[in-house]
Amino acid sequence: MSSKTFLTIISVIAIVFGVAFVLVPYTLADVYSVQPSPATAMDARFFGSALLAWGLISWLAREFEGEPLRAVLIGSVAGHAIGAVVTVNGVLSGVMNGLAWMNVLIYLFGAAGCLYFIATGSHKAVNAQTR
Repeated sequence: MSSKTFLTIISVIAIVFGVAFVLVPYTLADVYSVQPSPATAMDARFFGSALLAWGLISWLAREFEGEPLRAVLIGSVAGHAIGAVVTVNGVLSGVMNGLAWMNVLIYLFGAAGCLYFIATGSHKAVNAQTR
């Protein structure tokens, strides 16, 4: 899989979840067994706006090479790793139901993919000699 394909996948996931958290936070609260309230809806909308931003940044970075792509990948590793830890904590503490383990897998996929492209140097320009 290329970094472009990988970023396309995580972008679409982030944008879909982001739109859902912004538009239907009460529905998602029910899905994850979170007690819905105006405060949790507002928090969900803030989270959705962050996911939308992250998804759009990843989408736009699909064409990047070299250090700009590496910077996006490093930032994304941090976000995915922290998201996974926060979600695991939410499930283990009983704040979220078992469905949230799917989100942990999505975060781990994102972190592992970013780490792979950083570690293998796949973020480097493919046609650097032609520039």
